[in-house]
Amino acid sequence: MGSQKPAQFCCRSVNTMLLRYQTQQLDLKDIDAVIFDLDGTLVESEPVWAEAKKYIANRENVDVSEPILLAYVGRSVADFVTEVIAPVNVQLVEKDIVERALANYEFNVSEIPGASDLVREFSRNGFATAICSSAPEKAIQKCVQLLNIGSCITEVVSSEFLAIGKPDKFPFVETLRRLGVPAERAIAFEDSSAGLISSISAGIKTICVGPFAELCNFECAIYAKNISGISLIAPH
Repeated sequence: MGSQKPAQFCCRSVNTMLLRYQTQQLDLKDIDAVIFDLDGTLVESEPVWAEAKKYIANRENVDVSEPILLAYVGRSVADFVTEVIAPVNVQLVEKDIVERALANYEFNVSEIPGASDLVREFSRNGFATAICSSAPEKAIQKCVQLLNIGSCITEVVSSEFLAIGKPDKFPFVETLRRLGVPAERAIAFEDSSAGLISSISAGIKTICVGPFAELCNFECAIYAKNISGISLIAPH
């Protein structure tokens, strides 16, 4: 993609703002809400979850390869347990994976550069701001504290408490319902194929972020290798 040159931020009002990444931009004049994925979008936490999944799978005598772990990025722990480990007691094994991952959060999970700044900019400028994640609620809350964005978040939706998670559209449909915003008046930030399928099928304009954006074949509004290069601007 070449060198990145983050755009500058300035604003007059929500109705005149643009979202920009390099030469790409999205008009936000009809947008009321912004929905962020968490893992891989706002925080770098996937290695922690991969280690926990692999450790507990090995305990259950199931060998888990890197391609399998990658296939479950963006999906719930319950899906991984049910479809890969397939034990008799799904909830117990799921609990063990979550507890192992959370025990490693404090020193092994970090903010993706620019993530909290972007969340704050949206919130400061009047957008309803939500998190829609496959992560358990405890993990989401730990990350919200890490990023210091608790006052910015209007809604948190965890697939832990939903009947079905990403890549189904339901998590984003439920987030829109809680926000009271129609799909055409929201945008989403996602980094994984499961998340992109979910948000796009829910009818939400989606910004694909992270290294995956280089090879993204999804119909996204913006493709951004770095969330730190994404800015809100006011057109002149």
